[in-house]
Amino acid sequence: MKIIKIKINKIFIRFLLILLLLLFFSSEKKQNDNFFYGFNILDIIFIPNGFLHIINNNFSIKKIYIELCKTNVEKNNGSKYRFHLKEDSGIFFILENENEYRKINMENVQIPLDIIYIDQNNKIVYINKYISPMRKIKIRDFPKSTKIKYILEVNAGSSNKWNLKEGFSKIYFNY
Repeated sequence: MKIIKIKINKIFIRFLLILLLLLFFSSEKKQNDNFFYGFNILDIIFIPNGFLHIINNNFSIKKIYIELCKTNVEKNNGSKYRFHLKEDSGIFFILENENEYRKINMENVQIPLDIIYIDQNNKIVYINKYISPMRKIKIRDFPKSTKIKYILEVNAGSSNKWNLKEGFSKIYFNY
């Protein structure tokens, strides 16, 4: 009887030891295990399509890598479902008509942004600064002579950091 108890105890101890080793090695995270290591799997990865320069007094003050949004699907998604945006990057919307800017909102956007409205002459006409994520934004009316042709979304605070000026700063882009 004593021999059976000793065998059961040895088997039980071996079982626990193997179980602990399996738990230890299976919980170890290896960087090469997942292509998306370091990213949230649901995060939309920024893929630059080109770049733009912001100009003050005919001097380039900032080069920004942009991801273009031209199609309706791209425009509907825009910055939505992103968990980060690099400092020198932005989402650049090319609008088909002057009222399309009214569709821009912050629903399902995870990061705070500055939204920069640009007219048909590539001049920045309005900057909506420090917009909180996950909410509707107040839409501004522009004079009939101002036609919003582009929208640039960048990290909140970037427009101040880069010293962008409404009615003064211009953009030039390449894609």
